[in-house]
Amino acid sequence: MQATLDADTLRKKSITYYINAVITIVIMFGFGHLPAPAPITPLGMQILGIFLALLFGWTFVDQVWPSILGFIALSLTGYAPLAGLMKDGFGNNTVLLMWGMLLIASLVDSAGVSKFIATYFISRKLVLGKPWLLIFTFFFVVFLMSAMTSSVPVIVVGWGILYCILDQLGYKKGDHLSSYMVVGVVYSSLVGLALFPWKVLQMVVLGMFANTAGYQLEYSLYISLSLPISIAAIIGYVFLGKFLFRLDVEKLKLVTKDSFDPKDLEINYQQKIIISMLVLLVVLLVAPSVMPKAWAVTKILRGIGAHGVAFLILGVFVFLRFGNKAMINLRKASSDVQWDCIFLTAAMLPFTTALNAESTGINTFLIEKFSVIFNGLSPLVFIFLVIVITIVSTQFMNNAICGAIMFSIVYPFAVAIGIDPAMITVLMIFCLALAMLTPAGSPMSALMFGNTEWITAKEIYKYVVPGMIVIFISVCVVGIPLGFLIF
Repeated sequence: MQATLDADTLRKKSITYYINAVITIVIMFGFGHLPAPAPITPLGMQILGIFLALLFGWTFVDQVWPSILGFIALSLTGYAPLAGLMKDGFGNNTVLLMWGMLLIASLVDSAGVSKFIATYFISRKLVLGKPWLLIFTFFFVVFLMSAMTSSVPVIVVGWGILYCILDQLGYKKGDHLSSYMVVGVVYSSLVGLALFPWKVLQMVVLGMFANTAGYQLEYSLYISLSLPISIAAIIGYVFLGKFLFRLDVEKLKLVTKDSFDPKDLEINYQQKIIISMLVLLVVLLVAPSVMPKAWAVTKILRGIGAHGVAFLILGVFVFLRFGNKAMINLRKASSDVQWDCIFLTAAMLPFTTALNAESTGINTFLIEKFSVIFNGLSPLVFIFLVIVITIVSTQFMNNAICGAIMFSIVYPFAVAIGIDPAMITVLMIFCLALAMLTPAGSPMSALMFGNTEWITAKEIYKYVVPGMIVIFISVCVVGIPLGFLIF
């Protein structure tokens, strides 16, 4: 009986897939034949149709073949030859950086570095016997490792360490502290996802920004704004547990170094090298934007770019040998790369330029239509509105796709109102990363909702909703004033 139900479910999913695929193709090649409302030109109508088809296809079908078809469809409009579009997409510095960083992340995830770092920091004498400091340290380490590596493996590792501690202390599944901590691991991981500008989401949106603004946002400026917001968000979540939910943490005073598996505190030579190279990677990526431009090393780093730095570190990992084998197996690492994200980003970048081209009239059209909403708003109210819309919308759709839509609308109005578009782009990216209110928001959110052994949906909403309010307050109270100072 179960086999029959599974077969019926698979058949229905297959039919739905092909229906959505047909809808994608129809929009892509049919939308452009509709009458173009002024000031959109016939070319603009075709490009807009392809872009809408991509958004639909990426959301409901797949992210690879719609991207490929989008390249072909865009070239058939006469906007640009296919070879040029492919070069602008797959040859873009953003895509190359994404590719290199994903390969490096594969090595870090497989080496067990995250578990060692997390266990090391929360087993220090400084935090033992101090429950809320221990909780903050634990969340901060999860946040930091998510920023340095990949969020999903960090969540799994964080939960594993957490479960061991809770079991030893007698906390049960469904206890208030247990549920709060399970959600807190995901919350901290998503905050970490927003920290650095070389994560997938950031590279997508910042790639669009560079194509539109004509310059690359300095990494040091991005981090100088995202880091204070991140710290405020984590402190805010800890305050929720202590002052709003008033959680009983007395048993956490019993945590000692013996509460942890000694093997988790052992580090091998290979892991030491990986940690050292990760620190070097961050330094080399940030250094060009803070060092004097006249220095030779600054010129070299700016010359090779962030993507060059990523591949330099990757080359070192391939060069180094352990047991007569390279530290990173590129064939295996390539199988872990999120190729769907690479194809999505590569296709999105040429469309950013195309949508903003004067020959399409799309930009002018958007400004005219959305002026009804945004005209007369002060810069501060405009930013508040963008933050709220971004936080809400990213809960229900892919954050990169949501970012593409929001950026296309927000950028021209930010310029018109007199707000530095770089600032509002960074704030928007931070909000886009925090998708955890629904399973559809992000893979990390889906993982949390799927952890029914430790937490229910009701408990998730109990802690996530206040957590999202903390995010909003952190962005508004810390991010906006600091953003005006930095930018």
